[in-house]
Amino acid sequence: MTTSATARTSTQMVAWLDDPGLEHDRVGGKAVSLNRLASFGFRIPPGFCLTTDAFAIQARGLPGSDALGADPEILLDAGRRSALVEAMTAGPLAPAVASALAGPLERLDKLGLGDDGGAPLLAVRSSSIAEDGLTASFAGLHDTELGLTADEVAPAILRCWASLWSERAIGYRTRRGLPLGRDAMAVLVQALVPARAAAIVFTRHPVSGRADQLLINAAPGLGEAMVSGLVTPDTIVVDKESAVVVEFTPGDSGEGPVLSDAVRDELIRLSLGVERAFGAPVDIEAAHARDGWYLLQARPITTA
Repeated sequence: MTTSATARTSTQMVAWLDDPGLEHDRVGGKAVSLNRLASFGFRIPPGFCLTTDAFAIQARGLPGSDALGADPEILLDAGRRSALVEAMTAGPLAPAVASALAGPLERLDKLGLGDDGGAPLLAVRSSSIAEDGLTASFAGLHDTELGLTADEVAPAILRCWASLWSERAIGYRTRRGLPLGRDAMAVLVQALVPARAAAIVFTRHPVSGRADQLLINAAPGLGEAMVSGLVTPDTIVVDKESAVVVEFTPGDSGEGPVLSDAVRDELIRLSLGVERAFGAPVDIEAAHARDGWYLLQARPITTA
């Protein structure tokens, strides 16, 4: 392959989150949502997306990939599905993918976003083309790995790709009647926000369905324990018109409210701003660091 062809292929495999006009079929739902947030002026952690082109290159080298392309229904066979997952996670990255990844990782390292001004720890997150849509969110079904060094990114990418074929992800597609052969996985690589607190916000109450109420779940730290259900977060219900808290249920942090009044009110304003920008109720993930809130995700609320 010529130098120019290699550079062109690398460009196709990497898209920065602040690039204009990212294509959904190349970067997936999560990356498109983050790119949309950035285009509206909201702050997101810097990073890039390893596109579905990279996934396709890696997948073509797997034993059984031809059979999968011809008949996606083989994913319903537990043995054949497990074999694909094991082959993907075993790696290594295809040479072209590894080459495309090296430069962007070096660029993130040089941003000096770590606590000491050095290289930041990184987050590797799935972004399949079926995620975060209007009819299916795939929330929590595909892999996310946090607190990684640059050397740990490549195997994490392989595990994210493999999670496209996990038992729970295939079960979700089957239950919802979604086609098995029309999905592909992009992967986000971002600087990890050194979060003091994390929050999940629903701009429509997820239990009552009330559109006039906003619900916040907040927990100390990065928030993965909250997302995974390992800790009980503070629960805050807010009247959207007045921005007044109408209900507060403490979690199990044992140290009083996770969010101060000022930090909470800033999050309320930010969340209502995202809802206005998207033109629909949204489910938001956010992290609060020393310099304020970062948005990690925003997706349409897909259930009534």
